[in-house]
Amino acid sequence: MASTWQKGQMKENKETRSVNTNTGTHDLGSSAVHQWMFARPWLARLGCLSLAAGLLWSQSAQAFSFLPLGEGTLPSGQIVSMFQVTFDPGESFPWHFHTGPLWGVIVSGTLTEDEGCATALNTYAAGSAFSEIPGGVHQVFNNGTVPVVINFTAIVPPCYGNYNNTILVEGPRCEGHSGKSHLENIPACVP
Repeated sequence: MASTWQKGQMKENKETRSVNTNTGTHDLGSSAVHQWMFARPWLARLGCLSLAAGLLWSQSAQAFSFLPLGEGTLPSGQIVSMFQVTFDPGESFPWHFHTGPLWGVIVSGTLTEDEGCATALNTYAAGSAFSEIPGGVHQVFNNGTVPVVINFTAIVPPCYGNYNNTILVEGPRCEGHSGKSHLENIPACVP
């Protein structure tokens, strides 16, 4: 089933059911938890160590970042969307395709792209540019040691405005052993 990624959320494309990827906190009844933990000092120490490790990890592992730069409407009604994406070392973005043509310029780092179907990986170093065709499935990685910063421009149908131009999929549908993948159909805008 195809999904749409947008600003930290994933929505299923057909039923538009939202799944918020940001988890909330749960109140476990603080008085009962405090009594239980303080009755077991070793558990309190373990909890403190886990908290410290989590805080250290969160400081060292920065999140994938998305910076909207602006959108405008063409006379045809299509949306021109400009944005910047940063991948920290070790980060990736899963299998997906775009709903319109997209162009990217690598500002820093080296981006690695996998188009699947046993094709060779593509690498794009700082100062290079690339384009993507609508429906072309791929995934991207930062296998380097510095952040990969990419400036994007996309042209999409009006219903894919508001930076909603990426659809997640399970992977490419390969054409036998040819090394080619089928282009995904772009879901039509529903009035």
